[in-house]
Amino acid sequence: MPLSSLPLTALSRVVIAIFAATLLAGCVTNNSHNLSDAARQQKAAHNPDAMMRIGTSAETRGDWAAAAVFYGHAMQLRPDNADYVIAYANALMHNGHAEEAINAIHKAENYSSDHNKIQLTLFLARLLNTAHRSQEAIAALHPLIEQHPDSAPLRVALGVAYELSGDSPGAQQAYLTALKIDPHNIAARNNLALSEALDGQNETARKALLALRTEAVETGAPASSLATIDGNLAIVYALEGNLTDARQAAQGAALNSEETRQNMRFYSFLHASQGTESASSSVLSD
Repeated sequence: MPLSSLPLTALSRVVIAIFAATLLAGCVTNNSHNLSDAARQQKAAHNPDAMMRIGTSAETRGDWAAAAVFYGHAMQLRPDNADYVIAYANALMHNGHAEEAINAIHKAENYSSDHNKIQLTLFLARLLNTAHRSQEAIAALHPLIEQHPDSAPLRVALGVAYELSGDSPGAQQAYLTALKIDPHNIAARNNLALSEALDGQNETARKALLALRTEAVETGAPASSLATIDGNLAIVYALEGNLTDARQAAQGAALNSEETRQNMRFYSFLHASQGTESASSSVLSD
């Protein structure tokens, strides 16, 4: 049985067993040294921050199974910490355990404060959208929006869920409401422009995205935001039949030359077939 499929109680035993095995393997040569090691290892086994650091290291290596083990142990020690829960759910999702990830978020809601509940619900909506369950995401977001009507991130997440469910008017209204709350919200402006492009308003969308990109550069927005804007610009250019500018924008959105080639195949297909449904599921982000 892979470690990622073990129940959390078993995961705890696995972690402790790993530490114990390390101790036993060295007892023959230096008992004092190994007793000191054992004390540190036992302390680490009960330190959620230490578990998170080990999990992050595993995630950086691309070892999502190991990451899930250590994130899961950290979450078991601190079930009220939304960051630990989200890291664990994300690792489960990468391991193909979407239902377990969703259940972990639901379970953590019992321990969460209002602030943590917003974090957890935003991630839950993302998980549900990824699992093609956008109606469930909408249902999860609405009660929290009623409690926090001035939360722009919740409105953006609702827009994404509406867009993926095929309700572009509902999505655009959600983004506009988010912008009334926070006029500088990059995600809301980015997603609104893409939604307009998918509705055939290419020129409006292109102008909005170009203005947004300029502002994002001037204000020092993170590279991930710029990449998303560039990806959406590439889609708009492709819808307009301008594959030269689509290629240039795609290079800004890609991490490497292979990803650029893959993106261009997609944009060429998009122009040829007007496959807007595929576009919406590929690039929307909250």
